[in-house]
Amino acid sequence: MIKEKIYYYVEIETLSPLSIGNGDSILTDHDLIRDGEGTVFIPATSLAGVFLHSLNADEQKIILKEKDNEKILSPLFISDAVIQNEYTTSIRDGIHVDENKITIDGAKYDIEIVESGAILTFRMEATIRDNDSSDEMEKVINKILYHLNEGNILIGMKSKRGFGKVKVKECYQKKFTKENLDEFLSFDIFDKQKYDVYTIQKEQKTFYDIIKVSLKQLGGISIRSYSAQAGDVDFEHIKSKQTPIIPGSSFNGLLRKQIVYYHKLLHLQEKIDNKSIDDWFGFVEEKSKQAQASRIIIEESTLNHAKEITLSRTKINRFSGGSANRALFNERVEVNGDTTLTIRIPKQIKVNSIEKNNQYLLLLLALTIKDIDNGFLALGGQTAIGRGLFKVMNVTLNEEEWNLDSFIENTNLEGVVL
Repeated sequence: MIKEKIYYYVEIETLSPLSIGNGDSILTDHDLIRDGEGTVFIPATSLAGVFLHSLNADEQKIILKEKDNEKILSPLFISDAVIQNEYTTSIRDGIHVDENKITIDGAKYDIEIVESGAILTFRMEATIRDNDSSDEMEKVINKILYHLNEGNILIGMKSKRGFGKVKVKECYQKKFTKENLDEFLSFDIFDKQKYDVYTIQKEQKTFYDIIKVSLKQLGGISIRSYSAQAGDVDFEHIKSKQTPIIPGSSFNGLLRKQIVYYHKLLHLQEKIDNKSIDDWFGFVEEKSKQAQASRIIIEESTLNHAKEITLSRTKINRFSGGSANRALFNERVEVNGDTTLTIRIPKQIKVNSIEKNNQYLLLLLALTIKDIDNGFLALGGQTAIGRGLFKVMNVTLNEEEWNLDSFIENTNLEGVVL
């Protein structure tokens, strides 16, 4: 018998691009899902999947009910998330490159995205029966809302590389028991004025260690977006809503390559494979159709205070040293800007297939950040002509200043690796 109903009305705002595919590839390789009127939305199944994945096994049992070892109807209902404001969609293109920044054959792709700033609402409805605990259900829902607001729960495609981050703008709750049954009969689940304001309680346990690296450009950067408009430049640095950005996938390639280097260097006397690297950064194996999502989250970065300049260049014939025939091109470049790289690392992460704390991976990242600061690593394309260099201005770990030199010097390598 039902003893209580708890309703939630949640308003969220996208803080980064969002891509929820519909399975079609008409406009792009990955088109957005839309309703019958052409409006983009987030299906309830997508929300339920990421919410469930954020819970531990005991918490999952609260919303995944079983009877006689068979699944029964969940006591938690989740609706689609529907966009409430004017929003912008665009097409983001990219390429897959190998560790040497050489384009992989046939690896050009494009995807349709909703730009940041879209506001969506969804509802949750918890049904509490005689043998259920309303306190347990409320704790589970609060945990979901807290980690959604903190950016620990991400939605849609490329969520580990900067897409799908949201914040909770407003949240409301309404409880019904037999004591206020008359009010329940006239309750409108779509009218937020009928709800009470709900304050999300802070969770004590955190999922991730959060690293933020403040970077200052030393010159220009070239992560290309190609123009299809006549009379415009041939290519420019990639933008989102007319603001230059650095995709998480670009930082991912830079960090992964150097972490692989140090991982092998520190295990010089041992035979190792890429198992740990795949556990950390994920992988896709086309031949075997196997894949694993990255456990490390690298957010998309905004390039601030950059100056935009247009350059005309001529391609050089590598054999003669002269200008190649009909090879003049124009590019629009962003120079001398600043940005913040944000990396989220799980507190527990695998080292040589054994679950341990993340100190070893933090060590590899500290070494890599030092290499960026010293100019040994460059981001994006055209690095042979000085593009993509940065100076590290500041590094924080969980909002406290992180002294890289001290951490590297004092980390007990044997204790965290073996």
